Amino acid sequence: MNSDLEEIKSRLNIVDVLGEYIRLEKAGSNYRALCPFHNEKSPSFMVSEEKQIWHCFGCQKGGDIFGFVMEIEGLEFREALKMLAEKAGVKLAGFDPKKAEVKNRTLEILELATKWYEHQLWEGPGKVKILDYLHKRGLKDETIREFRLGYAPKGWRNILQFLEKRGYKIDEIKKTGLLVEKNSNSDKDINCYDRFRERIMFPIADYSGKVLGYSARVAPGGDETQAKYVNTPETEVYHKSRVLYGADKAKSEIKQKDFVLLVEGNMDVVAASQAGIKNVVAVSGTALTSEQIAIIKRYTPKVKMFFDMDSAGYEATKKSIKLCLNNDMNVEVVSIKDGKDAADIARENPEELKRAVETSKNAVQYILEDSLKRFDKNKVEDKRKISDLLVDILESISGSIEKSHWIKKIAQNLEISEVALTDSLKKANLKNRNNTTSNKIGEDVNPLPRKKIEIMLDEMIGLAFVQADIWKKVAEKGALEPFFKKDGLLNTMIERGKECHFSLEKFSAILKKEEKERAESLYFKKKFRLGLNNELEEVEILNPEREFQNIYQEIKKEIKKEKLEKIAGDLEVAESKGDKEAVKFLQMEFKNILEEISI
Repeated sequence: MNSDLEEIKSRLNIVDVLGEYIRLEKAGSNYRALCPFHNEKSPSFMVSEEKQIWHCFGCQKGGDIFGFVMEIEGLEFREALKMLAEKAGVKLAGFDPKKAEVKNRTLEILELATKWYEHQLWEGPGKVKILDYLHKRGLKDETIREFRLGYAPKGWRNILQFLEKRGYKIDEIKKTGLLVEKNSNSDKDINCYDRFRERIMFPIADYSGKVLGYSARVAPGGDETQAKYVNTPETEVYHKSRVLYGADKAKSEIKQKDFVLLVEGNMDVVAASQAGIKNVVAVSGTALTSEQIAIIKRYTPKVKMFFDMDSAGYEATKKSIKLCLNNDMNVEVVSIKDGKDAADIARENPEELKRAVETSKNAVQYILEDSLKRFDKNKVEDKRKISDLLVDILESISGSIEKSHWIKKIAQNLEISEVALTDSLKKANLKNRNNTTSNKIGEDVNPLPRKKIEIMLDEMIGLAFVQADIWKKVAEKGALEPFFKKDGLLNTMIERGKECHFSLEKFSAILKKEEKERAESLYFKKKFRLGLNNELEEVEILNPEREFQNIYQEIKKEIKKEKLEKIAGDLEVAESKGDKEAVKFLQMEFKNILEEISI
């Protein structure tokens, strides 16, 4: 595995890989950018081309090309490895071929099924009725083909028989979610049939366009007693809480426009995209999740929501707003006066949809205005309802300036004092904090402050990573100072620095994830600092040898201080026991160490 990693790293430059996702600018011998993982105005994201690693001083994330791709694409390590291996032209070895084959087989079946559904729409039973329906909904042929819409015709075993004829076994097909398993009275008699029948098929793809599952809408004239939409269940490749419909087609446009339009349904995505709003996605058969927000945040910190505003849609919007605010997202709400959904307005008046998106309102402003329409602020009970509703939203805002702005504005609109509203907010926060604390029994709520010696050891490690000559000295000194070995990372540096040629890149390859992240973080913190203009600048270490000696002497002094504390404790015990000889010896030791510290 390590040989694969090193081969990939040798062929790919981190600047080229990261440059496909973010705009990098030269900063001395390094590069900097606005961090794609949190919202910021000044760049705190640094890339070291020399070390082939990156680090953000804002959100403290960092790593190599694998860590970046995993974070920004929402991939597991194996998926990121495979993706970068393909980019580098490296053939991977040392992994479970059976597991990979099963997953590839599942994706292969889903791709073939998608083509079959497309064929049924364009050349089969859906050619007239279903295509006509989609055309009436305003969709053009090129849009239907772009989103790979299809049709699952009547019948209980159509896709099953098609795939079996292609050589796929029933156990393999079941893994895709395409089938429903029905048990009869006999345990041996298991009957599988097609999950999707008489439905318009919307394939749901991953970031690279590989089909993972489906959202299937009941066809006009189909069985209306069944659910309007049926979705693929959770499978090895499809996890609905981690997928956004249309994200594979929208991600580059989201980056460019710096916001995402979040709509309710698949048809809304397709219609809005056709109308020219390409940066549009929808949740897939679930309420908005933290995982989906994490996906969005890789591309933009701004969300514009356009949900149906019936009672259910209104509640979904509120929950989604709170979740976004809790994740430091900038949230706005898009609304149309007559309450039409995105698909209808995109068909009837695409320009009106664009105007509505452009004139979206801040989420808190929208909730405030909507609440004033729903309730009568002149009635005490209604005023309380409005206040409670807005306090519920406000407590999700982390920024004190933004929160203060809205408290003032809401108080003015409700004709109440800011103090009263602030008190309500404090009570709500206290209640939530108490609930959170009760759910985290056993967690260390107030962690102990770090000891000075721990801080100094971090300084020494960071200096050693920046200056290889210092690393060699640390290894030499470490052999003489047993205390150093209490720090796991420093211990490994001392023991294995020479075999890694005192190179951070080679050293990182042998570390576990947590130690690797710590090592890279300490390197960046020693290499850069925040300047007066609030921008990161490279630190010039004028005399590394002198700095090392100063740190080393400080560490030795702290070690002696810890010895003093131990002797003081032992002295107290000896005095309580009346052991005069021990007392005399310990007092002499205490005096000697105290003199050494004073020198």
